[in-house]
Amino acid sequence: MNDIEIGTARTGGAGRVTGWLDLAHYPDGSSMRAPVVIVTGAKAGPTVWLHACVHGNEYCGTQIIHTLLRSLDPDGMAGRVVALPALNITAFNAGIRMSPFEKYNGGDMNRNFPGDPGGSLTQQMAAAVYPHLKNHADYLVDFHTAHTHDVHWALYAALDGKVGETGERMAKAFGYRDTLATPPGMLTGSAMMTAAGDGIPALIVEAGGKGPAFLRKNVEDAAERLRNVLRALEILDGEVDDHGPIANFSGFDWVHAPRGGLFRPSVACGDAISAGQVIGEYFDIYGAPSGTAKSPRDGTVLAIHPGPVMTNGETLVHIGHDPRKD
Repeated sequence: MNDIEIGTARTGGAGRVTGWLDLAHYPDGSSMRAPVVIVTGAKAGPTVWLHACVHGNEYCGTQIIHTLLRSLDPDGMAGRVVALPALNITAFNAGIRMSPFEKYNGGDMNRNFPGDPGGSLTQQMAAAVYPHLKNHADYLVDFHTAHTHDVHWALYAALDGKVGETGERMAKAFGYRDTLATPPGMLTGSAMMTAAGDGIPALIVEAGGKGPAFLRKNVEDAAERLRNVLRALEILDGEVDDHGPIANFSGFDWVHAPRGGLFRPSVACGDAISAGQVIGEYFDIYGAPSGTAKSPRDGTVLAIHPGPVMTNGETLVHIGHDPRKD
């Protein structure tokens, strides 16, 4: 395979190399650098690009990528894996979703691809990453994490033709039942949809929970599912496991909390819910029940606020619409 260079990570035949990719600069002038790992196989093949922590405190994805990388043997690979396990490095180090240095504009990196070298900090960081992704990746898998340990769902870019067909094949190989076939015009500015628009089949995985909701078993499970994706893409040898049909959604909603208070959810990820169903209960500061949260529509719970407290406007629940088995 041809050698590649991403920041200071430079390949030289089969094997593993590490390095740093400069994204921007701190106030003291030092570099904001994201770590890069490249594993090149002994045989020619496609390149899969993996990244995690586009949202800095979603650490489960970092651990999934590390677990996958530790298992790879270049002699048994056909192709290459490029991994940025802590992409939004300043948010990663601060333990928050978006960069603490983002001052003026929306700091959600997953709405700012392909970036803008003359834009905000987050736009400039995205612009430092995306040309490498576009130039080198044949496939993209982007890892995210939500509130609770039982979050297990995925999204693929459902564009017409080979990009969408291959994205669905990747989703089926990963094998989470709850999956959103993401149409054009949805999640604009995400790495997934931007890459798909450039002809790169792309998958987002939402796996596991943040903070105390982190579970090692979720990491091990997702890393093995990722290996299955690499088998489906013929980067690794072996039979592709069949995880059964996926439940493709027609769309999904982020439902924001209309009020604050102490909160106790009454549904879990993967549950089917109906419009008007109680999905949680509020309590006042004295511990007395003070109201209920209800679902605005039918669907499947993709993520639910874990409590124990929330303020107005926080994400209450993610709901997948109209699941169909494919």
